[in-house]
Amino acid sequence: MKATVVERRAELLRLYTGLPWKTALARVEAAAPRSLLIPEPDAGQLVLEARVMAALAWRQITTLHPWGIEYVDPRPDRLVICFEGDVVERREGEENQALDLAKALLPRADEYGEIRGVPGARPHIENGAVVLRLLGTAASVTLLGVDPDEWRRAVETQDREMKTWGMTPCHRGRPDRLHPAERPYRRSGRRGVVPASAWLTSGLLRRAGLVRSLGVPLAVTGWLNCRERGGGERWIIDPTFAEGHGPAGHRRLAALLSAPGWGLPVTVVDEHCNCHLPPGYTDQCTTTVASVRPERPGALEIRTIHRRGDHLERIRQDRPGLYAAQKQLAHSVPASVNRWLASVRPSTAVATGATVSALC
Repeated sequence: MKATVVERRAELLRLYTGLPWKTALARVEAAAPRSLLIPEPDAGQLVLEARVMAALAWRQITTLHPWGIEYVDPRPDRLVICFEGDVVERREGEENQALDLAKALLPRADEYGEIRGVPGARPHIENGAVVLRLLGTAASVTLLGVDPDEWRRAVETQDREMKTWGMTPCHRGRPDRLHPAERPYRRSGRRGVVPASAWLTSGLLRRAGLVRSLGVPLAVTGWLNCRERGGGERWIIDPTFAEGHGPAGHRRLAALLSAPGWGLPVTVVDEHCNCHLPPGYTDQCTTTVASVRPERPGALEIRTIHRRGDHLERIRQDRPGLYAAQKQLAHSVPASVNRWLASVRPSTAVATGATVSALC
């Protein structure tokens, strides 16, 4: 257990964001007491982050960390995402971090005028790093861990592929202005880029490190399930992990997601826990959190998949090197949070994250 309030705050910041310990500690030491260490983004920044998270939700390559993200560094006016290096033990030899990110993030228009990727985003190389900027705003997302030269090659490859598929790269020839197909995304409405629940996807990205608190991260995907009344959306993520903590693991995740001062304005509205069943019957527990603010509609369904027994043994045997690397990534959860979870009934732990904020 960390001895001081500053150290406990730094430990929680590391848990939420994945930041290295020294960086998290320095951030807390430089911040005012009780200040928000994961601030809400500015309006333009919120839009960009929501689009980026939606684009990254289902990566097309094998990664060690959830979504391939080592850590995030959130500020009100910008976000830094540090991506892991390329994994040696991949199923496909051509899998490449830079190319997959270019495919996911760069906007391109199809023959019907629909946009894939992040509408309005334009890539730049600034101070030796790849930076995405949203046209018409000061918003930016910096992609650390991506070599600029590899990124340039990936963009060229991506552009060639898009042309063969009949798609138009929006950034080509229009680096400083929107492509006609991108213009509808500036407006509200059915194709509007700013759904009322953009706060949810942006907030999840700013707390990407929490997924690793479940145990050994094996994989995670996410997708938009449906749109709800009031412009909200229901998102689903399905983190698959091993050697976790049973019900305490996914209940702790829900409590941290809803902790005042650290999490999001959400509360748990439904839970189906199957941890008591024997391995092989079902490995999935589902928790749904929804907004507590009428002006911010939206819900997140978390399908935690716990690989046990024969399922886990097959993973170990199939890709031993990859599993050994993933095993090193599980977050060390602060002992103070564990003690709190042990002192309350599971239903209480699910319903509120208020006690978490008292730790810091």
